[in-house]
Amino acid sequence: MMVEPPELPGSRVATAVRREWGVDVTYAEHVEAGAGAWHWVVGDDGGPQWFATVDRVATGEERRDRVDAYEAAGQLARHLPFVVAPVHTRDGRVAVDVAPGMLLSVAPYLEGTAGDGDFPDDARRAEVAAMLGDLHSYVRPRHLPVWRPRVGWRATVQRAELESCLDAGTWTGGPWSVPASRLVADARPVVDACLKRFRLLGAAVTGTLNRWVVTHGEPHTANVVSTPDGPRLVDWETVALAPRERDLREVLGEAAGQEPWFAYVETGGRPEPLSPATLELFALQWHLSEVAEYAVRFSRPHEDTADDRRCFGDLEAEVAALVQGWGGLA
Repeated sequence: MMVEPPELPGSRVATAVRREWGVDVTYAEHVEAGAGAWHWVVGDDGGPQWFATVDRVATGEERRDRVDAYEAAGQLARHLPFVVAPVHTRDGRVAVDVAPGMLLSVAPYLEGTAGDGDFPDDARRAEVAAMLGDLHSYVRPRHLPVWRPRVGWRATVQRAELESCLDAGTWTGGPWSVPASRLVADARPVVDACLKRFRLLGAAVTGTLNRWVVTHGEPHTANVVSTPDGPRLVDWETVALAPRERDLREVLGEAAGQEPWFAYVETGGRPEPLSPATLELFALQWHLSEVAEYAVRFSRPHEDTADDRRCFGDLEAEVAALVQGWGGLA
């Protein structure tokens, strides 16, 4: 997130890290990055040491899923060197509650650079594909969540909440409510058709559970840090047992040549072609879930922060993607 939450300043994050993880840090500097969580670089006079993340968890189920994901990532990190997972507290927890609905985790700080989310070329795709081949061929760890074909990234923002927003007419939660509600209302025939299509595809793919693998969920370049020791994959909150197309939609599905495929297979990935229907399923899940997230945001009280402005631009892009890709269904 671009704006640090007022109820959780950096000083409070640093105090929590000292108390729960038992490390001697002196500061926590907020990082303007990401869309679904808050991040801080935490360190001392010697420089950055840790990367702290606070996730929003609205329900007990959502909290359990997040903790299970981080526990599974920790198991993977013991065997796959590119996995950068949260570390445990002094008493063995992988995350702690720092405020109502806010879950803090801490991972090692990496010296390196991450991308902007897009793949500039096949060389970058091959680098990520090689890591995914290793991941997809690895044995399922304990605690690993199982992916489900549902709209929405959070328990409180799913298909029902999106449909409620669509039925509500003009929203009145804040300065972006009216333009956002008009944008979504104009595209409602397409959104409705995409919801039906998503349900159909989801019902078909759930019958292939025996072919599912350990997936990261969002292996785009913003979650890949190039370090002196090689690429590292971060942000494991979405790790789950799922069809491999969940990870490969952008990495291999949009590759220009065969180099990324070779890299994937050489490290253990299965060589058979990707399923077009499953690729479509995950594309729809992404776009519909993003639309749901922003629709709920702008139908409720909000302000005109940098995060709100960025989210409205993202909503425009996601609606446009649905109209362009699936407008013929309406």
